[in-house]
Amino acid sequence: MYLCTAQEMRDLDRRTIDRMGLPGMVLMENAGREAARALLERFPEAKKVAILAGSGNNGGDGFVIARHLAAAGWDVTVCLVGQVEKMSPETRTFYGVCRQMGIPVEGWNGSEEMIGKVDVVVDALLGTGVRGELREPVRSSIRRVNRTCRGFVLAVDIPSGVDTDTGAVLGEAIRADLTVTFAAAKWCHYLRPAAEYRGELKVVDIGIPPAVVAQNPPRARLNQPSLWENHLSPRSPWSHKGTHGHLLVLGGSRGMLGAVALSGMASLRSGVGMTTLGVPRGQEGPLAAKVTEPLIWGWPDGREGFFSGKFPTDWQERASRFSALAIGPGLGRFTGEKPWLEQLLREVSVPVVLDADALNILSGDLSILEQRQGPTVLTPHPGEMARLLGISVDEVESSRHRVAVDLSGRFGVTTVLKGTFTVIAFPDGGQVIHPESSPALAKAGSGDVLTGILGGLLARGIPVKSAVPLGVYLHNSAGRLAVTDSAHSVLASDVIRHLGSAIHQIR
Repeated sequence: MYLCTAQEMRDLDRRTIDRMGLPGMVLMENAGREAARALLERFPEAKKVAILAGSGNNGGDGFVIARHLAAAGWDVTVCLVGQVEKMSPETRTFYGVCRQMGIPVEGWNGSEEMIGKVDVVVDALLGTGVRGELREPVRSSIRRVNRTCRGFVLAVDIPSGVDTDTGAVLGEAIRADLTVTFAAAKWCHYLRPAAEYRGELKVVDIGIPPAVVAQNPPRARLNQPSLWENHLSPRSPWSHKGTHGHLLVLGGSRGMLGAVALSGMASLRSGVGMTTLGVPRGQEGPLAAKVTEPLIWGWPDGREGFFSGKFPTDWQERASRFSALAIGPGLGRFTGEKPWLEQLLREVSVPVVLDADALNILSGDLSILEQRQGPTVLTPHPGEMARLLGISVDEVESSRHRVAVDLSGRFGVTTVLKGTFTVIAFPDGGQVIHPESSPALAKAGSGDVLTGILGGLLARGIPVKSAVPLGVYLHNSAGRLAVTDSAHSVLASDVIRHLGSAIHQIR
């Protein structure tokens, strides 16, 4: 399923009308019918509904909804917030049909009494093309609905008052219980603060042919199994541990061994054949007491159990054994860290995942990435992303998709900007958004688990464009499955234990 900008959605509509000969009126009828169907399914018994309709195409959808609900026996009133003379031809046609059917169409006067008495309010005020601060009377109408409505609120396509492409709230925005959107999700459905206004999201088909989409598909997609499920096929009975790759995880300085242990165990649970944990030499014993499945490799240590910035004498001999590398879980900061990271990225051509302190080292000089010859995946949370780009966390959060795709494009990396609705950006400008979030993952160690999953999948030889969305999907699914009693009490190790169930559930 695709995720569209306002312009991409307009292009899909236009190509459907111009190239396929499907009239815009048919698309409007389909949209309104499906939105009405969503209400009829939710409320089997007839209700009293007020439909707020603007004079644009969103209002036209509202008039279609009014007709279908009235035919189903609902008590329908349409409140026109706009002018008839400004209606598009399609909207004016459906407005006329409602008048002919005797459906009350009243001018909006901000009647709080009427809004407070209906069971359902339908927001069909504004569509996806709105820019800038809202004008009156729309702004005050939205404010009064939010303040007065005690019933269920359905938003048509997007909640009126949000910017489709940025997720910004344009002064006031409808707070919906359900948003029914057409053909594809829109960016505002997954960007804050707009995502907090949409309620439940339902995407419905309005008849745009797949061939139209295939001609020039949107750049972003939602993270769904169709992107990567072919990589979870049953294993061959002739396979062995060497068949499924070997991951090296570097981290685990003194006091942070838990991070590298979590990454190692997560990688093995995600299906990699072997995992080696590279830690400062003095930490080998304590780590061996924590884990038994991964191999352990001691690296030259420096002050107080941290890395020294030097490489093991057998580095060149052993480096070729690994099919992927993850750097950062519990790594810490140390003298010589920058040339150490530079050498690793220069000498290793297999896929590399950078997380935690590896990202903090990188934030001092992003040009280090220019030396890379193989796939590179960065997994920052918003704070780490802000340090990487030298901007504030608020600036990151207000434009998550744009900062991620900008970083990926500039340095040829894949960026996983973690958080609610994780954003995955690829070097070619493509993006994948994970459409769900698990509050259980809001716990220390969850990022280390994701790093291990991604490293393990890449070590198995799964291409980056499939491995990264798959890893994010598994991480969230395991987090959801780990909630057996309460999301408050889930540990990162619980998430690891549920990775097998997540894989099984997908297959």
